[in-house]
Amino acid sequence: MPLAIRMVVLVAAAAAASCHQGGPASAGGGTGGRGATGGTTETGGSTATGSGGAASAGGVIGSSGTSGSGGSGVSTASGGVRGTGGTAASSGATATGGAPATGGTPATGGASATGGTNGSGGTPATGGALGQGAGGQASDHGGGGAASGGGGAGGSGVSGGESPLLAPSSGALLGAFVGTGTVAQLETTLGRKLAIIHNFFGWTDDFVPWIRSSLQTGELPLVTWETWMSGVGVPLDDIVNGVHDTMIRARAQAAKDIGQRFFLRWGHEMNGNWYPWDGFHNGANAAATAKYVAVYRHIHDLFTSVGASNVLWVFCPNVDSVPGDAWNQWSNYYPGDSYVDWMGFDGYNWGTVLAGGTWRSFADIVGTVYAGMAAKGKPIMLPETASTELGGDKAAWITAMLPSLRASYPSIKALVWFHMNKETDWRVDSSTSARDAFVPMAADPYFKH
Repeated sequence: MPLAIRMVVLVAAAAAASCHQGGPASAGGGTGGRGATGGTTETGGSTATGSGGAASAGGVIGSSGTSGSGGSGVSTASGGVRGTGGTAASSGATATGGAPATGGTPATGGASATGGTNGSGGTPATGGALGQGAGGQASDHGGGGAASGGGGAGGSGVSGGESPLLAPSSGALLGAFVGTGTVAQLETTLGRKLAIIHNFFGWTDDFVPWIRSSLQTGELPLVTWETWMSGVGVPLDDIVNGVHDTMIRARAQAAKDIGQRFFLRWGHEMNGNWYPWDGFHNGANAAATAKYVAVYRHIHDLFTSVGASNVLWVFCPNVDSVPGDAWNQWSNYYPGDSYVDWMGFDGYNWGTVLAGGTWRSFADIVGTVYAGMAAKGKPIMLPETASTELGGDKAAWITAMLPSLRASYPSIKALVWFHMNKETDWRVDSSTSARDAFVPMAADPYFKH
């Protein structure tokens, strides 16, 4: 949405609402559009040129985004504000579309099936290694037949102490989205390798080369796949009606050919009001949540149809629903157990970045949705979290994270920090005190490599 409208919405929502791409709000929302590493920015499209140029619905772009070819890069004009999805097209229109259902029961950490193909509603066996079974496809998402206990050969291996979903048996994986600086610089600061690295991609961006590169350097890739194309949201109706099936299948086949596991997060923060795929922009009613579910399932089913069982699907609402109406609660968007491998949620401490905002502890943010997420019996990931320095003690906030995780949130198996100086300085080392708190936390054995 245009910047002026965005600000009106933010002011109206201020104290109770959590805002994301339209800029910060109180109550632990997400962040705005991000510049990505490795030559790509968050999601395709071109930004407005010139210093301080305003674009559609977005947060302040960070300094790290670099322009790319083919409309997938983002030019980071100094001081410019860019729209969500990484584009600053003046029109910035979001579209509507799509229609889903609920249900399905997936297996947790299943073994590969020995004959039988992926399908919805199947029940694979627990334990074992996931891979290509003889005469059939391995799947964590349910299968057409019962899975054997031993697992098939092939696919990506899992080291001891991890489930086939890559969830550690104890503790959690530590990762980051690095939007300011480089992964190598952050790892040097931390004195350790990250277990997960996160990046954002537009609808037609080829994320497979980045996945391969990340795996080669020893980190697990987390791909956030957004339905932005040339600065405009792809209509959900087009996706569910098959307009993009050729591209989706090609991406699915390329993902399968990687032969190793990675995390894929499509349609995140769907319970907010800042993305073209969210419920607010697709009717703001129960039909909007059904539409989202249908699209999620359609994309997932196309990946399943080519046997891309190495893809681990992360379902990820925002920690706070904006608006907070009953129809917009995250559980209404849940596509069904057989379509989700990891539960997830994004939650930030915005402090006083926005007038009227309040400081929120890590425990307060996580506690908002943890019980409902944990009830699904799946590992939980925080694909985006961080704290500002404004309004409280960031170092103390960081220090309190690990005791909180240990004592109260055992189902959280991955935490991915948003390391970028953007709407505010979210970085690990935004101050000496923040860095000195984060480094020993990252070195604790609780966080696996």
